[in-house]
Amino acid sequence: MIQPSSENHITVIIAHRGSDRHLADAFLDLKLWFSDITIVGPSYAAILEEIKTRGGNWIDSESSGICELWEKGIRSKSSSWYLLLESREYLSTILKESIVETSNSAPVRRTWFPIEREIFLLKQRLKYPLEWTHDPRPGLLFTGTERMIRIDQVPSSGKELLEGKSIYFAENTVGEVIINTMHRAEQVADQLYRTNPSLSPFTLVSSALKTSLSNFVRNWILRKGMREGFEGWVFSMLDLMAVILGHLRHYEKYFRGGKRIADNLTSIHNILVIKLGGAGDVILVTPILRNLKKLLPNAHIHVLVLREVASLLENNPYVDSITHMDFDSDKKTINKISRGFKNNTIDLAINLQSTNFSSKVLKIIPARWKINRSYFYRDKSTNVLVGFTNTFRSAIERDLDILRSIGLKPVDKHSEVFLSTKEIDWAKNFFSSSGLSHEKKILIVHPCSSLKIRNWGIEKFALLCRNLIAGGDIQIIINCSPQETDSISPIKTLAPEVRVFSGSLRELLGLINESDLFIGNDSGPSHFSAALNVPTITLNGPSTSSFMRDPDLYRDPHYTFNKDVPCRDLFHSQCMTKIDPITNHPSCDEMICLDFSVDEVTDKVRELIRR
Repeated sequence: MIQPSSENHITVIIAHRGSDRHLADAFLDLKLWFSDITIVGPSYAAILEEIKTRGGNWIDSESSGICELWEKGIRSKSSSWYLLLESREYLSTILKESIVETSNSAPVRRTWFPIEREIFLLKQRLKYPLEWTHDPRPGLLFTGTERMIRIDQVPSSGKELLEGKSIYFAENTVGEVIINTMHRAEQVADQLYRTNPSLSPFTLVSSALKTSLSNFVRNWILRKGMREGFEGWVFSMLDLMAVILGHLRHYEKYFRGGKRIADNLTSIHNILVIKLGGAGDVILVTPILRNLKKLLPNAHIHVLVLREVASLLENNPYVDSITHMDFDSDKKTINKISRGFKNNTIDLAINLQSTNFSSKVLKIIPARWKINRSYFYRDKSTNVLVGFTNTFRSAIERDLDILRSIGLKPVDKHSEVFLSTKEIDWAKNFFSSSGLSHEKKILIVHPCSSLKIRNWGIEKFALLCRNLIAGGDIQIIINCSPQETDSISPIKTLAPEVRVFSGSLRELLGLINESDLFIGNDSGPSHFSAALNVPTITLNGPSTSSFMRDPDLYRDPHYTFNKDVPCRDLFHSQCMTKIDPITNHPSCDEMICLDFSVDEVTDKVRELIRR
């Protein structure tokens, strides 16, 4: 008999998942023969202290994969020989002797010496060799001087199994088997990807049917599972299910989950970001542009936006090209734009505003991979399903989920715009030519909105302007489009001292940048000022405030007037029930979400101005 030794050079790695009922006993049984034992798995306080007291090590891990647990344990040690076991396993004395004797040999390469098991399943000893198809076998591993990472790539010894057997207490209940079936399905999914990373959906379905039926025949008939009674039937059926679920998990993880793109990030050289929305929407896309450039510095970032707001991305150092189109562009124009992107060989196209229109545009864009991002509806023609998981997360965070889904970790999320010195000088000249004094505070007020249900009301803005100007220390510029100048006449009547600006978006950016505060409805310009870090007061209407204004960004020096009203919901269904027959826009007779008094808004403006 070979005597056990506390000085032998074998490192034992025990992968632990599921029940801890055998863990302490299995450890103590091994400790009589092996001094260096490490357990890898979720920690249990009571057992952990006993293990450490008796000289064992513990690495905390939530992984459910046996191979992953073993590999993590191997990386934590420096040894030539590793005995890889599970926490439900007891070794016979003959097997322990065989392990020690084998470890005294000197293989010429990395080698795997498998262990034969005698299995107890559902509290019954199995008569026949039923082993889960996608559970790794225990064994003795020789790595030599190499740092072994991937266990499944180590060649077998090519010899007989080690002498002796382990006694393996598998699951006690069908419930435990079902839980571990999901873990085995994960192994199936990863193995499929390693074998064929470009597996097509059709091939995946064919493989699922063929492999699952083949496994069932092998287990039920060839391995004589039919003679094991209830245990054999449970084993054969759930091993079949592990294969089917593994193929489903493969599709979810590698097709819908972005893993294929994540594993090929270095091959991405051209990225197209599509944002066919309004001015505020374009400002909110700037965080993802910056993150893409910082995380993939060798990739060229191209942007497709609407013509009327394309100027907002001028001077952006993270954008390599800007293409614009109109919302009413015909099919011929869209096809022409699509052909233009062929020259850039787009590797990844991301649609951040998955309306029917933008989805149709994405569909004809030539790209290796496409991500169609929708907040509430089905993502169509997409290689990655980002999906919708949380009601109150901001639009910026949801867009950054796209990066997370392909293995990128966003570094920050602030919005931004970039002004030239010439644009800033123009704004200063505008102030001077308009007779505005630098000794007084300058406010930009944006009282208009594309939708009436988001408008605080011209009359209230008029009273606000009168109140603010009455103090003699505040000057106001009213921003509106040329088409909106007639609508602001109540403001001009009550506060004739205000100046009116109806220029371009770039000019407006310059004015906001040089002003002391911006106040307006929930519309694009309120995002301009936040991106320029100018104190901003927003009067929020029917939208969930945290959606368009990320709570991490819209804090001091910014302030949002927001009422929690019972009629607000995720889909704005209450707001959309009534349509104005003239404007064809949603309308509301009560507008309780915007019921902020002029006095409270006046007080908040003065509070921020004094800072």
